[in-house]
Amino acid sequence: MTAAPMANTRVDIDALRQLIVDAAPDPALAEPVLHCDPDTLLDTLIPFSSVIVLGVIVAVEDTYRIAVTKPMIVQALTGGATLHKLARMIEAAR
Repeated sequence: MTAAPMANTRVDIDALRQLIVDAAPDPALAEPVLHCDPDTLLDTLIPFSSVIVLGVIVAVEDTYRIAVTKPMIVQALTGGATLHKLARMIEAAR
């Protein structure tokens, strides 16, 4: 079986850049993504915790079958993320 051509699966890089900035807990800290080379490691541009947060959101939504909203994340991350804050966020969404 042959893989589908890349042209059918291309992602708009500029749209992806904006999605990352909009999804970041602190969009101002994520703004370097708007102008970086597409092959730059994002961990060198965005505070590592922001990259982790994006993954955590997806994992929480998949695992707990809840929709994580930006206000929920902002509240959970204000003052720094902890396991307890994230657990309370999940429990409140159930």
